[in-house]
Amino acid sequence: MKILYVTDLHGDKNKYMKILEVAIEKKIKVIVNGGDMLPKQCDRHSEQPVFINGFLKEYFQKLTEQNIIYLAMLGNDDLLSVDELFSKTCDEFENVYDMAGNKVCINGYEFIGMNSILDHPFGCKDRVVTETNYIPQRQLSPVTGISNEIGYDRIYNWLEYSRTELPYMCDVLNKLPIAQNPKKSIYIMHMPPAGLRLGQLRYQDLDIGSVDIYEFLKKKQPLLSLHGHIHESPDTEKGKWINRILETTCIQTGQTELNDSQMVYAEIDLSEKQYERKVIRAI
Repeated sequence: MKILYVTDLHGDKNKYMKILEVAIEKKIKVIVNGGDMLPKQCDRHSEQPVFINGFLKEYFQKLTEQNIIYLAMLGNDDLLSVDELFSKTCDEFENVYDMAGNKVCINGYEFIGMNSILDHPFGCKDRVVTETNYIPQRQLSPVTGISNEIGYDRIYNWLEYSRTELPYMCDVLNKLPIAQNPKKSIYIMHMPPAGLRLGQLRYQDLDIGSVDIYEFLKKKQPLLSLHGHIHESPDTEKGKWINRILETTCIQTGQTELNDSQMVYAEIDLSEKQYERKVIRAI
């Protein structure tokens, strides 16, 4: 069984349409979207719901017409306040699934999604969790927030809040649906695991990744894990797009920035265990 994996599209309509074009051309019937699906360089509270109700709904209809299964989840740049709308929109289509915290079985393969991330320096703290011994990054703003329907619940002492109020990544992972057959299970996790250079930053020599995710995958040993979040990682000097934790293959394709002429995705043959990263023109 073949799938296409793409992540961090951030509302780029050209990239959405290009991955659909690739799927049709190659006759691949499953697309996985790893998170950060919606526009972010905008008034998110007004434009993200419009994007879901408009473009995404029309896009899901095109997928239905082509009999393509779409496994997707929102990411940290997609507001928590639109989760219900996104989930309801997915439910309108029999072939579209909101993967956050869920499991979907296709042709004997189990797909399980998780979209929590560790702390970052940006002001919107949606989907942020912590883990033991995690050191928060230096913040770019003195005030942070978690989204509500009209704005943000402001947090004026984020460091203290992060130490006392955030859930732990290990607890989030342990609440995920259980894979019945690890050798045919695929985890979709927006955050990459630590120690594999799948989350290598360009502006400093730092590998952003979760120790808890690494330990989880090491213990569970699925066939495959799919990640995103750090766009530039595979194209940095030390970064990688594919690595392993024992028998588990971990993939983080990266992505170009919004409205770039190129896009990145992976073509994956699950039965043959063949993985190829592709960089193609999106425009």
